[in-house]
Parts: sequence; structure tokens; C-alpha cells
Amino acid sequence: MKRYSMYALGIVLAALFVASCASAPPAPEPEPDKVAAPVAPAVPAPDAELKNAESLKGTIDKYDLSFAKPEEYRKANGELEEGRGLIGKDNGAAKKLLDSAAARYQVVMDAGISEGAKARITEMETTKKQALGMKADKAAAADYSLGVRKQAETDKLYADKKYLEAWEASEEAIGAYNRSFETAKSKRAAAETAIRSAETDKSSTSDKLTEVNKEIGGAQ
Repeated sequence: MKRYSMYALGIVLAALFVASCASAPPAPEPEPDKVAAPVAPAVPAPDAELKNAESLKGTIDKYDLSFAKPEEYRKANGELEEGRGLIGKDNGAAKKLLDSAAARYQVVMDAGISEGAKARITEMETTKKQALGMKADKAAAADYSLGVRKQAETDKLYADKKYLEAWEASEEAIGAYNRSFETAKSKRAAAETAIRSAETDKSSTSDKLTEVNKEIGGAQ
């Protein structure tokens, strides 16, 4: 009886072992390392582009150069405002707009300065001729020579497209020519006054000599 019980128990334990092996889920295979998807780098705020566009606009406004390309200037202003408004929201689009605005401003500035240069050169030549007409090259040689040097400097700077420096040099040239003109004019006026005064004195002396001669003749 005991032997039968042990035999039955062995069968039961074997059956349980087989059942446990059949029902146990397979061990999970290790998952491969998950690789994070690449993150596109954020577009930085186009601060440099904004500063460049604003600087060009400031130059145009300071020297009243928008007259040369008014429609281009208007479009540039629109792009500048739109681009500025997109900063922090869509920096990529903002950068494109600001770059476009800067390019338009450059076109406006170049055209305005080119037209202004022609007028400026004419103005320098006019003041130079006026100074020469007053003999300023001799009566006010220092200022006149400065005007000549600055005019030559202006021409070179315009040729090199250094427009702002050219404008400043032309200001100095015109100022020097005008000063030389005024100095020469004052010297001429003083000289003419002295001549008239001398002529008056000479006439007065001549009249006195005539009277003296008359008196001497009467005495004889």
C-alpha cells in the first residue's frame, strides 16, 4: 500500500512538473538599445540680420536717400517689420525676411548715393570756381588747397564705393572752398577800401597844392 502511494505521488509530481514547464512563458529577449531620433537644431534668433537691416535703414533715413528707389524702400520696410515680428516664433522665416530687407536697403542706398554723388560733385566744382573767381588760390591759399585735397579724396572714395566717407570728405571740400572765398572777398574789400582812401587823400592833397599855388601866384 505504501509502495503504491509513493508511486502515485511520483506520477502526480511528474505531471505537475510537465504542466509547469508547458505553461511557463518564454523568457523575454533583451530589447536592443533604443536610439533617440535626431533632433533638428533650433534656428537661433537672427539678431545680427536684424541689426544689419536696421543699420542700413538708419543710414538711408539719415541722408534722405530713399528718393532714388522709393518702391524698393517701401518693400524693405515691410520685410523688416514682418521679420522683426517673427523673431522667437519662426526664426528661419524671420532670417530670410531680414536678409531680403537688407539687400533691398543696400540697393536703395547705392542708388541714392550715386545720384547724390553727381549733385555733390557739381556743388564742389561750383564752389571751387567761385573761390577761383575771387583769387582765393592766392588770397586764401591754405583753405583753397585744403578744398582741392578733399575734393580729390572725395573722388577716390566714391570710386571705392566708400560712400559715407566720400560724403564727409565732400563736406570738408565745400567748406574749405567757401571759407577761402569769404577770406579772399574780405581781403579784396579791404584792399579796395584802402585804394579809395588813398585816392581821396591824393585828391585832397592835389587840391591843397592848387590853392597854395594860387596864393603864391597872387602874392607875386
